[in-house]
Amino acid sequence: MVDGLILDQEASGIGQYVRELMMAYVLTFPDDAVDMWLRPGIAVPGVAARTPDASLGTSQQRLLFEQWMLPRLVESHAYDVVHFPDYQVPLLRPMRRTVMTVHDLAAFVMPEVFPASKSRTKRWLMRQSVKKASHIIVPSQATKEDLVRILAVQPEKISVVWHGVKRRGIPSPERAYPRPYFLAVGTVEPRKNFLGLIKAYHLLQQRQKDVPDLVIAGRLGWMYDETLAMPEKLGVAEKVKFLQYVSEDTLSALYRDAVALVYPSFYEGFGLPVIEAMSEGIPVVTSRQGALAEVGGDAVWAVDPYDIDSIASQMALVLEGGDTVQQRVHTAQTWARQLTWERAARATRTVYTHVMGG
Repeated sequence: MVDGLILDQEASGIGQYVRELMMAYVLTFPDDAVDMWLRPGIAVPGVAARTPDASLGTSQQRLLFEQWMLPRLVESHAYDVVHFPDYQVPLLRPMRRTVMTVHDLAAFVMPEVFPASKSRTKRWLMRQSVKKASHIIVPSQATKEDLVRILAVQPEKISVVWHGVKRRGIPSPERAYPRPYFLAVGTVEPRKNFLGLIKAYHLLQQRQKDVPDLVIAGRLGWMYDETLAMPEKLGVAEKVKFLQYVSEDTLSALYRDAVALVYPSFYEGFGLPVIEAMSEGIPVVTSRQGALAEVGGDAVWAVDPYDIDSIASQMALVLEGGDTVQQRVHTAQTWARQLTWERAARATRTVYTHVMGG
């Protein structure tokens, strides 16, 4: 049984994770019965949906429901294992045979990039949940090391299961954006460092002519006012576009036609846009630390996310093109296409089997 209540009509990182993982799981293991608790109107092909009779319009309402009501509902049905894919397990009513996914420890590493109340709540829930969960899945070795170092979790309680990559939707033959552009993908919030990216883009424009536009695709998250105001402040508002949430088909077209993905995040547990762009065969400029260094390896243009000049310089190198760029892109594409959701589903089932006792 799986808690899929984080899924909504505009699923971002964690929502994408649980949807793609479970779709691959039921295709790979058709004899396994998979039930998911889902919001009204949300479906995941192949799984049996269970819909709670409750208002879950806000993240706080969902969190309270998962802590108070969901354990009773789950335990009223037979289950072998229950998977909580969003940082926490029920604490007030402990459950048997639970798997939780910890995507990153940003609330501990960078608490300043969240609203204070949200950061405190996430830290408390995660700190207690890692003690209660039967087993923990993480998407990278870097996140496993953070769990061991910060929350003192025993390494044998943690399994690294890399995410998969898929093509986002079916792109139309037409371009989704009319002019050449760098692409950035992700929720607009401080950790993604879109503010630093816009400053680096401005610096690149000062250094050379005919720089492609900068297109940022992702829903508005939190603490984003300064980021939205920066293009106007720097005089690049005509060249920097915030598209907010876009459909899967549109995102696929944006990847296809981009000059490069630029993803200078301060901290990630994995970085799905990086492997999605690598799989699409476009250059990737991303951070050289933590999970992003692990995912990107030597196949990306690595930057120091705190150094605006570093970001601008690597964007300039990509624009130069040539054999070096093409060779690195080919290496990245070959690597990324090995990371399938079927592979992730098989590794996840191994965890389930372990928690079930064999």
